[in-house]
Amino acid sequence: MIGSRKSNAHTSIRGAKGPDAPPRGRQGCELPAKRAVLTDFDGTITRTDVAEVILAEFAPPGWWEIEELHRARAIGTRETMARQFALLHANQDDLLRFIDSHVAMDETFLDFVRFCESGGILLEIVSEGLDFYVRHLLRKWDIRVPVRTNRAIFEGGIVRIEYPWADATCTLCGTCKLLRLFELRTEGYRTAYVGDGHSDLCPALEADIVFAKEELARLCDEEEIPYTHFERFADVQRGLAGFA
Repeated sequence: MIGSRKSNAHTSIRGAKGPDAPPRGRQGCELPAKRAVLTDFDGTITRTDVAEVILAEFAPPGWWEIEELHRARAIGTRETMARQFALLHANQDDLLRFIDSHVAMDETFLDFVRFCESGGILLEIVSEGLDFYVRHLLRKWDIRVPVRTNRAIFEGGIVRIEYPWADATCTLCGTCKLLRLFELRTEGYRTAYVGDGHSDLCPALEADIVFAKEELARLCDEEEIPYTHFERFADVQRGLAGFA
C-alpha cells in the first residue's frame, strides 16, 4: 500500500529545525548517490515492542494508564517512558533473561542489513527504547550498526532514564529522530525512514521515503503523509531495490 497524499502537518511538530535542502522526493522516486535508512527498533526490528513486554511483566497495572495518555497525545514519549519505568522495580539481569525468552527479531532484518552494506546504503537505528536491551539484542543477533537510544541507569532497584540524544528545544521525545535525519540531510543524504509508532511521526514528515505500519501508518493517513506499508524488512528491501 502506498499513500498518495501530501502532508500538510508540519506546523504540528515542535523541535529540531531542518536545514535548507532540495524539496522532498515523491514516494518511490530515485534516491541520489548518498542514501541512508533510519529505522526504529521496538516493534520494527523486533516483532514486539520490547519496552511494553517488560512493563507488562514487571510493572504494576498503572503503566498502561500512562500509555493511554501517550497514545492520546496528552504526554510525550519522554515523559511516558520516565513515568512508566519509574514504576519498575527489577534487576537488569532478570530483565535481560526475560527478554531473551520473549523477544524475537524480524527474521528478514539480517538480510536487509546485508542489502544495505552491499548497496552502499547507510543504515542506522534511532530508538525511543533503552540502551540496555537494544544493545544486548543487537550483540545477541550479531548486528553491527550505529544506534541512538535512551540510556537506562539501574540504581537501588529502580530505573532512571537519561536522554543523550534529546533535542534541547523539545521535551516530547527522548531520542530526537528528526534531528538525526536533518544531520544526514546536511551531509548530503536522502533518507528513507522505517517505523511503527508515535515517535516515528516527526521523521516521517521529513523523510524522502517512508515505510510505515501499525500506529505510524494510521498517523500517516491522518496527517496525509505518503508512505509504503510494510510488515517485514523484506518488504522494505523490495521497496528500495531500485536504489541499491
